[in-house]
Amino acid sequence: MQNEVISFDYVLTAKSGQVIDASAKGRPLIFISGLGQIIPGLELILQQMQPSEKKTVTIAAKEAYGLRDESLVHKVDRSRLPNQEIKVGDMFEVGQGQDFTPVTITAINGDEITLDGNHPLAGEDLTFAVEVVSKRLATPEELAHGHVHGAGGCHH
Repeated sequence: MQNEVISFDYVLTAKSGQVIDASAKGRPLIFISGLGQIIPGLELILQQMQPSEKKTVTIAAKEAYGLRDESLVHKVDRSRLPNQEIKVGDMFEVGQGQDFTPVTITAINGDEITLDGNHPLAGEDLTFAVEVVSKRLATPEELAHGHVHGAGGCHH
């Protein structure tokens, strides 16, 4: 169902079994369905689940952070970067005006720097152990604002 506030606990693991991310104990992730706030494949699964239901699911890369796009990998001269103190794994945004794209430094070969605009998990199938904590309809105010409000309403 669209426009539901869904609260869920999760543990995200890579193919290797390594834990990539998890919700903090007692602090589930909360989103409004239908607004694209989480990866599409996981949202679809959570919409079909009931409160207290647990599942372990693998979301294909194309329904997670997408397939890798090699056209988003660029080599630039170090002089084009605003900060010369860099290392592989550093992330920052590139762009102009309102149009910015996050990139990760994936290689440094002298003054040649490789920037990757793919999400770090692009191309990866992701396994989630999830438990739906609660579900309810979003309020008109939450839908208008595009996010979930806490106890007592909006605090921004």
